Amino acid sequence: MRRFLITTALCLAIWPAYATHLNVQERFVYTPCGERVVLMGPNRMVYRMDRTGLSSFAEIAKTGANSVRLIWTVEGTAEELDTVLRNAREQRLFPIVEVHDANGDWSTLTGLVDYWLRPDIVATVARHQAYTIVNIGNNAGDMAALKQYIDGYTQAIQQLRSAGYNTPLMIDAPGWGKDIDALQSAAPDLLAADPQNNILLSVHMWWPKMWGYDAERVRQEIIQSVEAGLPLIIGEFGNRWDDTDGGEIPYRAIIKTALEFDIGFMPWSWGPGNKPQQHLDMTDDGTLQGLTGWGREIMLDEPYAIAHNAVTPNWHCMTSQEPAP
Repeated sequence: MRRFLITTALCLAIWPAYATHLNVQERFVYTPCGERVVLMGPNRMVYRMDRTGLSSFAEIAKTGANSVRLIWTVEGTAEELDTVLRNAREQRLFPIVEVHDANGDWSTLTGLVDYWLRPDIVATVARHQAYTIVNIGNNAGDMAALKQYIDGYTQAIQQLRSAGYNTPLMIDAPGWGKDIDALQSAAPDLLAADPQNNILLSVHMWWPKMWGYDAERVRQEIIQSVEAGLPLIIGEFGNRWDDTDGGEIPYRAIIKTALEFDIGFMPWSWGPGNKPQQHLDMTDDGTLQGLTGWGREIMLDEPYAIAHNAVTPNWHCMTSQEPAP
């Protein structure tokens, strides 16, 4: 199911400034070889359910996905992080690693940044920077004021760059990741804060019908970001918020609009492990064979499924940068 792009022999010569890491140009992600890649793959609760990712990643790769968003924690050691990033690379999956300790609590952002600033974590990410994206914190901020949100992430971006991070830095929207309007308002300041111009802006589209979201509203919100030239990625979404009549999320509109505008998207989540929202488990047992109806639809079966749209670039220039012996 996996499709591969053909690279030219001159790709590294064309992109010498970005030969060691992924790079965001305008609203797109490029590999160190200069190939544009649209990131498509599931969220996976690796730290809780499969800490090495060894079994999950092989099954996810069978779907043709080219990426995986890793639910991580500040409790994870550098050695554990090294293993999970290495295992993602071996399956040719771009790892988007996020620390999941905030969950709406804005006051935790400083602690999340402190984790990324640990010298052993900095060194670990540097070894895998050719293919890794750092999602600074999951859902950091519920009702944080816009200026507070901008100032907090401006400081975080600059601290991580000063520590030596070259990877794209992904920033979740406020409002538990859902507030795309605030994200759009903050975008110019957040993008300007990065001396490397290597930022991704992530929205979590937990947007059910009962909150006024239909297919057209979803489409227009995405188009607004495209017209503004924002490097948007859809970091989370599901098929339903809950089992009520108004709990349906217009997920098909999310996927189809993202595909239309070459925007990456990360459905939630490669199961099992969702409690009590088991309807969000894309697979019952972590395998391809165990895919549920929700999982099969968006990963395999439909024309808009990841299997028919994700492209895996050539990985010859995306090797780990191991320290010299």
